Amino acid sequence: MHHPHDPAHPIGKRVNPDRGRAPVGISRSGGASASALGGASGWQGPGRGVALYGMAMFGAHLSYAPLLTLLLPRRIVAVAPDQAAAVTSLVVLAGAITASLGHILAGRISDGWRRRHGNRRAPIAIGLVLTMLALGWLGLTRQVAGLALGLVAFQAALNLMFAPLGALLVDHFADGAKARVAALVNLAMPMAGLGTGAAALILPHDGPAPFLAIAALVGLSVAPLLVIWPFAPAVVPGAAVPGAAVQGAAVQGAAVQGRAVPASAVPGAAAATGNAAGGKRGIDLAQIGVARLLVQCGAVFTMSYFYLFLVRDPLRAGVLPGHSVDVLYGRLVMVSTLLVLLVIVPVGQWSDRHRRRRAPMVTCALVAGLALCAVQAGSGWLLLAGYALFQAGLIAYLSLDAATVAQILRDHPRPGEMLGYMNLANTLPSVCVPLIVLAASGAGAEPGGAGAALHATLHIGLWAPGFAAAAACCMLAAALVARVRTVA
Repeated sequence: MHHPHDPAHPIGKRVNPDRGRAPVGISRSGGASASALGGASGWQGPGRGVALYGMAMFGAHLSYAPLLTLLLPRRIVAVAPDQAAAVTSLVVLAGAITASLGHILAGRISDGWRRRHGNRRAPIAIGLVLTMLALGWLGLTRQVAGLALGLVAFQAALNLMFAPLGALLVDHFADGAKARVAALVNLAMPMAGLGTGAAALILPHDGPAPFLAIAALVGLSVAPLLVIWPFAPAVVPGAAVPGAAVQGAAVQGAAVQGRAVPASAVPGAAAATGNAAGGKRGIDLAQIGVARLLVQCGAVFTMSYFYLFLVRDPLRAGVLPGHSVDVLYGRLVMVSTLLVLLVIVPVGQWSDRHRRRRAPMVTCALVAGLALCAVQAGSGWLLLAGYALFQAGLIAYLSLDAATVAQILRDHPRPGEMLGYMNLANTLPSVCVPLIVLAASGAGAEPGGAGAALHATLHIGLWAPGFAAAAACCMLAAALVARVRTVA
């Protein structure tokens, strides 16, 4: 409201028409303003809300990244050394099936809770407590059956927390800021990778300590978001196209004055246009989902088996006999994380500044594919550099993917549930890839059984075709994203 003694507007001078308007995000009629709903001006920089959200996502990623890439494979090597690869495949498969179904159910639960209570706080809190308990169980059990049951429980608990956390990007951040927020939040993934490297370097032997330490860090990371609530203002669903009343008045005025009225400005025609646009958005969402699935297939193969490859063939990575693979792996994760930190935020800023999603997504997918070609064909430093470059391309791609999907779902009445279906592209690769590896091993066809067959396959024949197929998946993903039309 303009103050009569405001020196910026002395008597006799024209008053700025913006003076006296309602605060940003709230119109005089009670609706949401454009800046709060989708314009770039709705994002005021990485404030407290982004920091709290990013810390919570770091905790969510930290809960599974060291577990699935180091702690669980290392525990399985300790309790079933002769069948480590086969047991890892089966345990990861059971967990992935649980995650696929659990994320959809958790999304529906969080959508229902938000409709009734206006937020997703309680599902996140319950999932956090259960996730910490599951990590503690996995740290203490030393039986294969106990590890399998523990991972199933862990995946169910994690997705109860993860699904509503992912939906907060739709609920609380404007379209013009989504790529930057997603980039900052997806720094949580490489930062969680630092947890993997730290666990490998500081705690290089199997035991309950790293599991319990990760559980504690997860709790400390997610709790501030729950305590300081609301952490950020909510974006009003269904109001992503502001000024509808103004447009209606303009149409009426044009009709009265006898001017031609565009068909798209007539409410009935606008509805028809919206339905057509909704169909196109559905097609694009499906294409983005398939592209994500392909990229994640390459990621699952790389992340699930790379440590085992180093263990089985250390000379190819430059590890001399008698030296620990864990130390090299920890250093590689650290270098990969630093590379990701240098890349991911500038990519997100460029995407928001230029309002472009497709071009950087295509570029990141191609970079990831070429990096996997280097891993497939190289050895020594070339192999390790390819792994680090793949990590950078993967994380940048996934951050842009998250921003794009959140932008498409901004008006959807059930974004949490839809994100659950989209999450199938993250979890199905964890089902398909282990099955393919098991089938490629010819399990049961050799006297040594599944473990011996898979060990021989991993050691001899799966390295080259596996990474070649992963690279091809990334290239196909780039081609699919290039076909998207509803997002620039």
